[in-house]
Amino acid sequence: MTKQLEFIDALVADGQTAFTFAEATKRLNVSPSATANALRQLQQKGLVCRISRGIYAIRPLGALGTSMATEDLPGAVKLAFGERQHRIGYLSALAEFDLLTHPVRSVYVACTSQVRSKSVSWRPLHSVIERPETIHLETWDYGTTKCSTLERALLESALRIDLVGSIERFAEALQGGLEQADASRIAALAVRLGPRGLAAERRLASVAHAMGMTYLAVEPIAGSMIRLDPREPEVEWVDERFRVSWHLGVDELRASVQN
Repeated sequence: MTKQLEFIDALVADGQTAFTFAEATKRLNVSPSATANALRQLQQKGLVCRISRGIYAIRPLGALGTSMATEDLPGAVKLAFGERQHRIGYLSALAEFDLLTHPVRSVYVACTSQVRSKSVSWRPLHSVIERPETIHLETWDYGTTKCSTLERALLESALRIDLVGSIERFAEALQGGLEQADASRIAALAVRLGPRGLAAERRLASVAHAMGMTYLAVEPIAGSMIRLDPREPEVEWVDERFRVSWHLGVDELRASVQN
């Protein structure tokens, strides 16, 4: 264990907070299997954290017992995605704005290219492919990476209900965040995202108005019907104002959010 601690001390002395498996093998001057064993022991001691395949981070003092993604989500995501264009979004962004009652274990990241990693610092990773021209629209600098703004987090959740889990969870976030959001920025982003963005804004407006929230950016729609949740074909109620078919009743949604 002494050699392993010397390795960590040397990295800290050099100002490094992260390292690769290959670098550890070279510095420890042992075989790959011995390196894997050494890193496993360091993880068990809480001294390092595996961010993704082949990438590790040195744990800060006082952070034992939690993963880096819990203590430093932007740092963990940046290490996992490197120079790929990406942003923290969807449920992870909603959680960062404290809009969800229940904690989110998975990490949701939009990226312009596919990644092989299935986890970030031991937490399940959901990677969503997005176009380079839209990946950083409505984002803010979050530590070493990017995160969806409140406006984008709400709109993209309406766009991808499947990534939020349910319309009830989306309504919960909307109820907590819409009053703080700038409706004009949501509307402008919807236009820039194209037809799917405009459909997402209609869902957002439909839920907002049905639940008594204020959202004035969308005018009544005279077009084709869209589903509140694209995965749900049943029709319980139709919002003619925004041309959105609901698979559940308004009272049912209100009750689920209040509970």
